[in-house]
Amino acid sequence: MKIRVYYGKQCPRCPAAKKVCKEVAEEKNIEYEEVDIEEHMIEALQKQIAATPSILLDDEVIFRGEIPTKEQLEKEVDKR
Repeated sequence: MKIRVYYGKQCPRCPAAKKVCKEVAEEKNIEYEEVDIEEHMIEALQKQIAATPSILLDDEVIFRGEIPTKEQLEKEVDKR
């Protein structure tokens, strides 16, 4: 399993989203990756990601344009 965060450098919500995702990934011992949406625009568009932050578990978008709480993210991880 992997948590992947698509972020924008100018996005005011992205630092908080990355922090929550990294924390959950470390606690659950799963992979974590940050992807700059500007540098990987084609990949983001292929996954229909236009809003930041967008958070994926494996290749499924679970949060788009919002900062999940730690509990919300843990619940999504635990479902899998």
